[in-house]
Amino acid sequence: MSLWHEIEDLRKKKAELEFQLHSLEEKERTLEERAKVLEERLAIKELEKHVKIKTESVEKLDARVSELERKLREQESATLTSQPETRYDVSESPMRKLFEQRSQ
Repeated sequence: MSLWHEIEDLRKKKAELEFQLHSLEEKERTLEERAKVLEERLAIKELEKHVKIKTESVEKLDARVSELERKLREQESATLTSQPETRYDVSESPMRKLFEQRSQ
């Protein structure tokens, strides 16, 4: 093979390899970008799962607090209605009578 043919073959081979390299680099960039998008989607899905779990937990706790507040109001209401209002007449206190007897 002549030197000129060999140089021509080498240039063709070099051009093919440069084209392959460029194609691979382009594919690599595309795959890296796609991987980043997929990683973000996965992270979002994980956060959505945690938010859902936390929301359910907060809702249960809120319902529990509401129920406890309702029970407390019922008990307070029942206590107020079951206890007759007693007024203490100071003039009838045993201490007052004792002091009155001593002062006489």
